[in-house]
Amino acid sequence: MKKLLLFLFILGYSATYSQSVKEKPLKNKDSIVLQKTDKALSNKDFNAIIQTSFSKLITGQTANNVGSYAGVDIEKTEVTFSPTFILENGNIITGKMMGGISDGTYAIFNNSKLNTNISLEVQYHFLYKKTPRTIYYYQSDYDKYLEDSTKIVKDHSAAKAKILKSFENNERIIENDKLNTENKTLDADIATLNQKLNTPLTADEKELFTAQVDNKIFKKNQNAAKIAENKLLNKDYNKLKELLKINNTRADKLNENDISKLKVAGYQFSWFSLAYKLKNDEFRLLDPKEIYENQITKDNYISHEFKTQYSYVNLNQTNYKTTYFTSSLTMKYKSNFNDLKKVEVTQTSTIGTSSNQIREISDKFFAYSGTYKTGVTELNVDVDFYHFPFSRSAIGFHIFPKSKYTQNIKPVYNAGFGVVFPFIDKKKDKSTINAELYYNFTNIFNSNDVDYTLIERNNIGIRLVFPINFNPN
Repeated sequence: MKKLLLFLFILGYSATYSQSVKEKPLKNKDSIVLQKTDKALSNKDFNAIIQTSFSKLITGQTANNVGSYAGVDIEKTEVTFSPTFILENGNIITGKMMGGISDGTYAIFNNSKLNTNISLEVQYHFLYKKTPRTIYYYQSDYDKYLEDSTKIVKDHSAAKAKILKSFENNERIIENDKLNTENKTLDADIATLNQKLNTPLTADEKELFTAQVDNKIFKKNQNAAKIAENKLLNKDYNKLKELLKINNTRADKLNENDISKLKVAGYQFSWFSLAYKLKNDEFRLLDPKEIYENQITKDNYISHEFKTQYSYVNLNQTNYKTTYFTSSLTMKYKSNFNDLKKVEVTQTSTIGTSSNQIREISDKFFAYSGTYKTGVTELNVDVDFYHFPFSRSAIGFHIFPKSKYTQNIKPVYNAGFGVVFPFIDKKKDKSTINAELYYNFTNIFNSNDVDYTLIERNNIGIRLVFPINFNPN
């Protein structure tokens, strides 16, 4: 009861605090333009969305989130690492690796043995094409993006045409032909002037003709230098090299003006997911009915999961409030390890032989008691619903009912509620860390006929998640 009261107190305080904080309202100077996509979103467009605003929704749940993140579950002492890869067609592949924490570290292999609590999962997400997929941008930002994009393409086309024209109708060759023709004329003029200089002339006439010869020789030398320069440039000129240069310039400008850098005012889309998960559990079993030497045994089991899921997300463009819904159906082939009771065992041994030199050594470890079964087929129906009702997604609420159907066992129903606190990087408008405080009612209808009351059948915990952009593309 104390735990419940504490949880409700924190919840009430958080909601009151969020409402009392006066956040800066969104600027309404710019109108918002609606952009509809007729095909799957491009890698950069979609990546920009899931790595910014969508990162606030990631809280380490088993749902098929499509963002890259790393998470820590304090209650389960478990870490999660999940990178996302966006395909050319806009679909997404997500890998997820979960493992137990030991001595503050997370190891896949320990002493060449597989971690006792590790799972590997592969998810494939594809956008639902029949549902309208919309993205909202601010009008002024989008207009400038279109204007700059048009200018970049136009400038590149003009530069390319100039290169092709310069290569096919080499202006330097034409210029050299003209200069060579001019030099022939200059040679003829110089020869004529030299002939005149060999005839009787007055001093003024000789000075005039000599100056004309010098000027023509100077002009001829200028032309010869220009001809040599043009020949050198033509020799070094490479059309492919010039085209590559302007193509790189265009790519740099387009990258700088990429639509993914526009501020997203809102979005709405849905997707389906398929997943396969492989999990290894290694643990100790406790059977008090056996003789002392056989009470503790070790076991290892690899379970398999197949999941299908539908998800929907909507970031309201008018007030920047987010809603995220997902429902999944999972078929598991597993053991009933999670249904066993976890107990702490103290095993004592003595060393020494004489009465005054005997010491006792205690070894503490966890074991699981109960009827252990393998090859169990289980069906899970899960729902996750997030809603961020306050401006800028300052705080969110998470509802996660779950049901479990196992062969020859009564169905088990759980229902949880959490409060999500995204810590936002204001410059990037991206969540840097998410904290979720949750309260989960387990076995609501007491299918297992345990002695605990409904209030006592619960677990309370905190999840800390770091939505990291791994940039795998």
